[in-house]
Amino acid sequence: MMRIDRKNMVLSVKSGSVVTKNLRFDGTVVAGIDCSFLGSIEAKEVNLGRGCVVGGVIRAEEVTVGAYSNFNEIEAEDVVVLAGCKGKRITAKSDVRVAKNCEIDEIRAGNRLLIEGNSKIGKMEARKIIAYG
Repeated sequence: MMRIDRKNMVLSVKSGSVVTKNLRFDGTVVAGIDCSFLGSIEAKEVNLGRGCVVGGVIRAEEVTVGAYSNFNEIEAEDVVVLAGCKGKRITAKSDVRVAKNCEIDEIRAGNRLLIEGNSKIGKMEARKIIAYG
């Protein structure tokens, strides 16, 4: 289900895994496709594969959410949300990039918010908002 590479500080979560507890790791968490996290994830960097579900809060410096994933809340420096994601809240100190066909209730970016294509965003707050394509 989970493998830790201590040399590179990478925790890999196998595709299709269900993690029932909160996950805390001092490196990078990489989740395969269709993983479910019932609790929160805390790490330096979080990379979620396609179709993941996170019930708790994702806290990291950098977060990449795979396409067609569902998340509750993200607190990070930089966030990239790929196509077709659904989420409640993103709070980023720096930049947020949202790909096409996403539905997010609230985004707060400390710097730039880039929205690509057709996405539904409830509330947005950023120093600079760029929407294109």
